[in-house]
Amino acid sequence: MDLCQAKHGRTRRFLKPEDGNVTVFSVFMLLLTLVISGAAVDIMRFEATRAQMQTQMDRAVLAAADLDQYLSSDAVVRDYMDKAGMEHVLLGTQIDWGLNHRTVKAWGETTIPTYFLKMSGYDSLTPPALSVAEEKIANVEISLVLDISGSMRWNERMVRLKPAAQNFVHKVMTDETNGVTTLNLVPFAGQVNPGDILFDYFRGERPDIPDPDPEPTPDPEPVVDDGDYFPPWDQAISNIVIYFDTDGDDIYNRAHKIEDFPEIAPRDVDDFYRGAVAYMIAHDSKLSDPGQFLGISIKGGTQRTRYFQVKGDHNGPDSDLGPTSNRGKIPGSTYSYGTIDYAAWAESYVSPNMGDLAAGGDTTDESADDPIHINMPSSCVEIYGPEFDTTELPLSDDYVPHFHHWEIDEEVMDWGWCPGEQMAVQYYSADRDALLQFIADMRMHDGTGTQYGMKYGLALLDPSNRDEVSHLIANGLVDARFEGRPIDWHDPETEKYIVLMTDGQTTDQFRPNDPRDPVNGEVELLQQGAGAYYNLALQSTNKTNLQKQCDLARQRGVTVFTIAFETDDAAAAEMLSCASSASHFFHVQGAEIYETFDTIARQINNLRLIQ
Repeated sequence: MDLCQAKHGRTRRFLKPEDGNVTVFSVFMLLLTLVISGAAVDIMRFEATRAQMQTQMDRAVLAAADLDQYLSSDAVVRDYMDKAGMEHVLLGTQIDWGLNHRTVKAWGETTIPTYFLKMSGYDSLTPPALSVAEEKIANVEISLVLDISGSMRWNERMVRLKPAAQNFVHKVMTDETNGVTTLNLVPFAGQVNPGDILFDYFRGERPDIPDPDPEPTPDPEPVVDDGDYFPPWDQAISNIVIYFDTDGDDIYNRAHKIEDFPEIAPRDVDDFYRGAVAYMIAHDSKLSDPGQFLGISIKGGTQRTRYFQVKGDHNGPDSDLGPTSNRGKIPGSTYSYGTIDYAAWAESYVSPNMGDLAAGGDTTDESADDPIHINMPSSCVEIYGPEFDTTELPLSDDYVPHFHHWEIDEEVMDWGWCPGEQMAVQYYSADRDALLQFIADMRMHDGTGTQYGMKYGLALLDPSNRDEVSHLIANGLVDARFEGRPIDWHDPETEKYIVLMTDGQTTDQFRPNDPRDPVNGEVELLQQGAGAYYNLALQSTNKTNLQKQCDLARQRGVTVFTIAFETDDAAAAEMLSCASSASHFFHVQGAEIYETFDTIARQINNLRLIQ
């Protein structure tokens, strides 16, 4: 075969017809496409089943891990799966729980037949589900800062706040969190009352009763107590409160009330107070010395409640600065007028101005030259501008005067820009029942010093203030097991929270020009006239100071929840700017306050899925 023939042979072979090759390839590709598409259908069915199982199992373990859940965790998981028609899916549960945590793990699987993957040798698929939820309460320090200003009386705001705040306490202070969670309850009106113990620790200086004759008498004469301390009351008396001091600072910490006065009862308290005081001292184990008796406040008819000093009094039946809280809780007992034999008990009465008579000495007033403090019903100290740049407790020793600026509603409010002693801060409490009762007894006061509430709330989370907590422990106000709190900032085992609620904008800070004038205990500053008071700090300054504290809280890792309760837009903007984020801010109306506190409590309790 020559070369030419060879070339023609190869060409003919190349041009030979091969009909049907494309058809075979197309059939092959079609089958492959069907298998892949069918597999996708089976896989989608697998994923849909798995997702449904996972969703239901997540819900089940979240419910079972809730520390408020009293049913068996295993029973809760099974009940959830049964109600979803997935009882056959669940294979098992594992529960781990302790004092302050609960972890619930559940797992399961099911089998679904395949439609297309059979062609690949897979007759069924087995979708799995695994879910773990944990509610863990590590060391938690909370400052609950509540507005008790006079505007809270409108639209039943205080009525709604109390059960909402009590529910919050129930949620965050359970048996499981006892010893782990502490709560500082900081009520604020125009100011914040740190209480008598911390006031003294701050070296606060209380004003003294003015002495008309400040020169000491070289040879004291026997004291004559003529008993002319009270004016005849214009109308029938409804009740009196008798005040005592047991720690020697001339500020009351015990008080007893007498009520149910009949119309025929004397209207001049001078006629019967001796028997009443002697009776109280004899029946109260915390009272032992006639010198502990300070004075009496009187309420009755349309007259304004007034206080009259007895110990160290220099102005006779004229009224004095002092406590006038005749409603609400008092630190003592309540008696009916008719249960005391005043004449009989008067025979054992000894005046607090009679020196050492009760101890068997003479009747000279050996302490006549010692100043006697005005029996102020509160213990607020001034907080000045630079202090808002820190997270420390107050540094000043200046006393906030006793006064009221706006009109008072005596049915629901107590007199004072500074809240009274019964509304003082509650420190590092783990006593749920005591906190619930405190909230139930809350009384409103004057002004809205939100910046002061935030200042105290944050300072009580600052570890640099441990010495103050130690002082409170030493004086029996805080349980000794909380020595060492506040815990360090950013401690990995500790969470710190502030929950701040207000119903209005931060206000100006007014002060009376004459802080010792007794009129400040009876007549509102507005009614006294513009010349009776001055503005210590403008509203704009106070709002700036509030935001400084909010910024410091965020820098220290404190989570800040804020609640604007039936406020206008300006006040709501204040709270939004203070919150840790927009999701930590709540602007609520009416009954929504209850659900808001509940939501915050649940977030603090930190229920979360961990797998």
